[in-house]
Amino acid sequence: MVATIAVKQSTLQLLAKVKKKTEASSMDEAIQMLLQKFEHVPSSRFGSQPRLSKFDERDRMKAHEL
Repeated sequence: MVATIAVKQSTLQLLAKVKKKTEASSMDEAIQMLLQKFEHVPSSRFGSQPRLSKFDERDRMKAHEL
């Protein structure tokens, strides 16, 4: 089964970088790799800094300028 998903252009660019760095043969393979890594992150790592605000689009764009 094949599906289409909508992502922002910035997300697509990041995914393309992941694909290139991991030498994945497709975007699907790159996403699979990311999901496998995510599954191995201990849940205790999430929410360890509850006072931090979430990143918004401006924060993400600033990070890409570096």
